[in-house]
Amino acid sequence: MSSTLLGSAADPLDAPGASGSHEVSVRAVLANYAITLLVPLVGLVVLLRGWTITAADGWPAAVAAVGIFAGGSAAWLHRRAWSPALVQLVTCAAPAALLVPSAALGLLSADGLVLWAPVTTVLAVCLTLTHEPLPVNGRRCPVR
Repeated sequence: MSSTLLGSAADPLDAPGASGSHEVSVRAVLANYAITLLVPLVGLVVLLRGWTITAADGWPAAVAAVGIFAGGSAAWLHRRAWSPALVQLVTCAAPAALLVPSAALGLLSADGLVLWAPVTTVLAVCLTLTHEPLPVNGRRCPVR
């Protein structure tokens, strides 16, 4: 099994192939994915740790904490050259679509919101990374 994927633009992690096209190594793909996931995962850990340490409770504090997490994640993904629609989808729409029904039925507590909204965002980012083309040089490759 080959350890390279065909890329469309030069990148410091690219190695020119014999055919003249650039090959992106699996290491480069995984490095870009890890870098993209870095801030949302760190934000998740900091949010959960801070929520526990401060013994915060109540809906206003939970909504503020989740909003700060979503804003930080959105800024990072925007910086990683994600389209505004994808950023909106993974940071706001996906968590809302999954959590609003539970909240409407009274099954979601403030602590549950602080846990599940960021986890949903991180999972949505992971799923998007597996579906979308590899970011090269700060831009997403066009879908072919």
